[in-house]
Amino acid sequence: MDRSLSTKALIIGGGPGGRISYMVLRTMGENKVKIVMNEEPTVICSLPYGVGRKLVPQGPEALVVDLSKGERVPKDMPKDVIHGVVKELDVASKKAYVEGSDGQVEISFEKLILATGAVPWIPPVSGVLREGSSPAASGGKVTWVMYGNELVEKSRLAPNVYVIRGADDARRLDEFASRAKSVVVVGSGAIGLEMAEALHDRGLQVSLIEVLPHLSVALDADMASWIEKRALERGVKAYIGVSVTDVTPEGVALSDGSTIEADGVLFATGVRPNVALAKACGIKVERGIVVDSHMGTSHPDVYAVGDAVQVVDAPTGRPILPLIGTLAMRQGLVAASNIMGMPAELPPVTIWGVSSFFDLHWASIGWSEEAASKAGIPVKTIVLPVRTRDEAMPAGKNGNWKVVVSKEKTSNLKEGQIIGFQAVIEGDPVINLSERFLDIIAAKESVPEILRHYFAHCPSQNAVDDPYLALFFNYQKSIAG
Repeated sequence: MDRSLSTKALIIGGGPGGRISYMVLRTMGENKVKIVMNEEPTVICSLPYGVGRKLVPQGPEALVVDLSKGERVPKDMPKDVIHGVVKELDVASKKAYVEGSDGQVEISFEKLILATGAVPWIPPVSGVLREGSSPAASGGKVTWVMYGNELVEKSRLAPNVYVIRGADDARRLDEFASRAKSVVVVGSGAIGLEMAEALHDRGLQVSLIEVLPHLSVALDADMASWIEKRALERGVKAYIGVSVTDVTPEGVALSDGSTIEADGVLFATGVRPNVALAKACGIKVERGIVVDSHMGTSHPDVYAVGDAVQVVDAPTGRPILPLIGTLAMRQGLVAASNIMGMPAELPPVTIWGVSSFFDLHWASIGWSEEAASKAGIPVKTIVLPVRTRDEAMPAGKNGNWKVVVSKEKTSNLKEGQIIGFQAVIEGDPVINLSERFLDIIAAKESVPEILRHYFAHCPSQNAVDDPYLALFFNYQKSIAG
């Protein structure tokens, strides 16, 4: 080893969960903290807007976090950052072995927080990886993608293949957008849709590929139809129900036998939890790293936070992988508090997603009707047309709410329990709605219990009709019918 050091708490991973864990430990008075990170910290969810330049006109570089200038992080945080990759982790002897651009480091620790995050997933399509040897990662930096079930270095991706997860990915795409004329975006989740809009804003002809029967897996088909219509209106060609079978220097081949010519291919096909370290050192892993409500793992001195972590879905009691940055931050707070001897628990939680697509704002909280059906959960739905202002106000926008309700009582669910909410609204943000229904779903509330929530009216901000009463009345009618 080139050098060795010891610390009270070691954090592996510099994403939102890892950074908040560090901040909380330092704020609570623990000065012996080290954090290992392999990439520049960045605001991951904002990267598409840096590439598109509409909301972040300075480009992706503006989203890189300068740890020496952060308003909330200690000014001396850089002294605790170790740039590199943990090549070996021994939780029995409490040692981690890091390989970086400036040599190898052996770190002894008392407590460990795994914040290893998730990596982009690409289906095992021919032509995605380079032929022959791949270029070495610069400066000792090694980052990964999951290609099928194989963890491979990003440097092995073909020159015209892109992903979007870190600052370097965004830089590559930003440079690509400055010279390219066309792109294929594979996947229509939030990131896929955001990147389709971003690249369209940069003047590229965008083709959007989705293997599912409709765009946006987070939404049901009836709600996703709004997204599909908007794509058509803006000239984004959507290919639905087909998959990419081959990537070539000229574009892609599809499962229906057709081809699309494009200068580059962006895979926005989701992410997979990076659990390799946890598995290697014997930490319990199922879909992700298994944790309790204190963010503790199967080892008493090891905690885990962020996208690598599996948690319990509040409404159904089933294991889920939320993959949400702001949740990772909450988890970091909980883990660090427990390390410092101040017991804390993660509140009940479910999955959520909130975004927009060409000024069409959408949200999906908890279970969609399609996901519930696939999981064998009997549900009924209530679809409610909504308007954001009264009819007399031209500024009002139209949209739909969709509420997914448990159809019958089970061991985990009440009859009438709200387990999912979706909204699509033209031109008006849905973030406040999302937070309210996140609380409702996590609290396992039924439709009658929704009347606990008051509705405040302000003519300049919403319509006079109380949508919660409308939901209640529609549910009562469905029971009577």
